[in-house]
Amino acid sequence: MTPRSQPQPPPNLEKTFAAQIQALQSPYRHYRVAANRFLAYLQTDFPHVRNLSDLRRDPHLLGWIRSLGQEHPPLSNYTRRIYLIRLRRLLRDLAPEGQPGLILTEDFPQSPHTAPKKVLPPQTERHPLNDESVLRTHPLFGEIFDSRIRTLATSFRPDTINTYRVTARRFLSYLQADFPQVHQLSELRRDPHLLGWVRGLYQQDPPLSNGTREQYLYKLWRLLQDLVAAGHSLIRAEDFPPRLSKKRGAQLSDFRFGELFEARIQTLATTLRPGTIPGYRITARRFLSYLQTDFPQMQQLADLRRDPHLFGWFRRLCQQEPSLSNSTRQAYLLQLRRLFDDLACAGHPLQPGLILTEDLPPRPQYLPRALSLEDDQRLLQELRRHDDLLSNALLLTRATGLRIGECIALAVNCLRSVAPDQWALHVPLGKLRTERLVPVDEDVRHIIDRILTLRTQAPASQLAQSAHFLLPRSQPSYLYENLRVALHQAAQRSGCSDRITPHRLRHTYATEMIRLGVGLPAVMKLLGHKTVRMTLRYVQVTQRDLQREFHLARQNAVQVHHIPELSVTSFPSAESGLPGILSTLAATRHLLEMYRRQLKDDGASRRLRRLDKRLHSVALELDRFSSAEK
Repeated sequence: MTPRSQPQPPPNLEKTFAAQIQALQSPYRHYRVAANRFLAYLQTDFPHVRNLSDLRRDPHLLGWIRSLGQEHPPLSNYTRRIYLIRLRRLLRDLAPEGQPGLILTEDFPQSPHTAPKKVLPPQTERHPLNDESVLRTHPLFGEIFDSRIRTLATSFRPDTINTYRVTARRFLSYLQADFPQVHQLSELRRDPHLLGWVRGLYQQDPPLSNGTREQYLYKLWRLLQDLVAAGHSLIRAEDFPPRLSKKRGAQLSDFRFGELFEARIQTLATTLRPGTIPGYRITARRFLSYLQTDFPQMQQLADLRRDPHLFGWFRRLCQQEPSLSNSTRQAYLLQLRRLFDDLACAGHPLQPGLILTEDLPPRPQYLPRALSLEDDQRLLQELRRHDDLLSNALLLTRATGLRIGECIALAVNCLRSVAPDQWALHVPLGKLRTERLVPVDEDVRHIIDRILTLRTQAPASQLAQSAHFLLPRSQPSYLYENLRVALHQAAQRSGCSDRITPHRLRHTYATEMIRLGVGLPAVMKLLGHKTVRMTLRYVQVTQRDLQREFHLARQNAVQVHHIPELSVTSFPSAESGLPGILSTLAATRHLLEMYRRQLKDDGASRRLRRLDKRLHSVALELDRFSSAEK
């Protein structure tokens, strides 16, 4: 279908639709788009229609429905349904009472993902999620599970805790019905108790999805993790259902210009990390979807303009609900600008400067949050007292400043001898794709020896899956969650005054190194930073440090030192010819440079530097002109 030019719709219809859309309580972006497309269709095919009373189902509405099905590139069934639903709502609100419907149910395209809602039988009606008493239906296990869930509630969100309660209720009801003779945790066995419950999840009617069964098994595994730590492998990795690849919604090829963007993303995939490429696809998909919805008449990339196309998308990102953070919006703009630059380099006639630096929202600058000296000491004492595998792993993180992901990835032979009586910890490739050696002392060597001893007590299934890793695990994500929960519980037991996360241990290590006088280049290497700018964030002093430095400076100040001021070159008169002009330019450049050095705004400083280069070029031209006259 060839693209049509879209003239202005009739003023009567346009004002009627606009007033009705403005009166709606719900978000009206889709209403406006549907109305604009319908009015443009009427103006092109039925220009004599001026009022709502002139509208007829045949040929006006049926003709528009056929045109939606003939769009090129084709619209998805979901998009056409949205347009029809929105226009039907507007027409129903505006039509006089008793007028027959212009858009009927049979006009809607079929949705491939809709299925009749299944009604649960009365006997499977669920208990209220917030009713904690239903966990106590079992004489002993209910109390144990309820206590465990209350502990998890201190660090998890309420909706996550509700899923734990649902899982506990289902498992306890199953035990009470099929194995009423089981009254002690020590009597629980993998076969028949846990395997029977796993089989029951597969045999439920209506059937559960793989994702739901996986959630139930994972939540029960978390509730029973104390038993797992004691050596009982009640739930194993083979019990979990296979993960199916989730089919995404719209692909890039479904949108106009999608194949061009996909080709550039495929080129980027040869140099960027695999985890970065999905972000580019999401950005391209969001932008192309916006273009196809709000500017359906645009058929060529050369028609893309900063105003209104890019400005409209900037506003869309700012108005999204729930709102996007500045970091997310900046990532979208940077990725889209990179795709625009690559398309322009490939020969596509894109306008330059579609996204400028001033369009990027400022990213929030968070300061490192090191633990106070008191909280740090209390936490370390509690971790040493508990002395289990997870506590020693957290002690290792605090003593070396590792990221939690780097600690999880440590190899069994991570301790390396670099010289006689000198040892270092080999940190594998981590967040910034670099590896490093971190010097360690006797305390760290003792922690690693203790981890190796405790490691032999882990279940055989975990050791088989992590033969080359220092910390045994069934899955890395489970180990991370266990470390986070163990740290939270240790902080509660020790009476720490603030919420503690694993990354705050790294902040505390870096701040301690700075206070001990370790130089910035050395701290940068210890932390695995690529640039010193990342390390400078840790040069933050406490109020006590600031007071000490201030009083030391006051004691050392024997006399007041006056800073000499730079003299300003006097401007010659305008009658002194070319030499006077050259002297004036030199003085102007001198004043600009002095002013630029006082600025804290990097953008303004760069602009002044460019202005100085232009003045330098003018001075060179005048100097050559003066030489030619001589």
